[in-house]
Amino acid sequence: MNITAQARAKVSEKSGFTFVHCNIIASGDTYLGRAWKDMPRVIFAYTYMGNNIDANGWSNGIDVFYGEYKCMGPGASTSKRVKYAKILSDEEIKPFMSMTFIQGNKWLIQPPNLKRSTQKL
Repeated sequence: MNITAQARAKVSEKSGFTFVHCNIIASGDTYLGRAWKDMPRVIFAYTYMGNNIDANGWSNGIDVFYGEYKCMGPGASTSKRVKYAKILSDEEIKPFMSMTFIQGNKWLIQPPNLKRSTQKL
């Protein structure tokens, strides 16, 4: 099973999937993603990955951008990841954590300000 299948027509195309603060609990051998067409871009950040994530992480890749950043759990080990998977640095993750990625500031709901809401309790 694959969790994602993404495609871009050109490497310069500003599209992709970013999963942040997710929990991946799956049954059976599970891959983080595969190419749907050409040049997919998928990022998992701060994500818990359960036991069933395949050690390779990703199932195929030609002109791919598969990134991982500070993920945790038994399936998050990157020691056996495919060579084309990228473990992102603090600087490399920044564009994908912004609400402007894929123009999300125009159509996504802003996440709650947890600091402000917990101060009222």
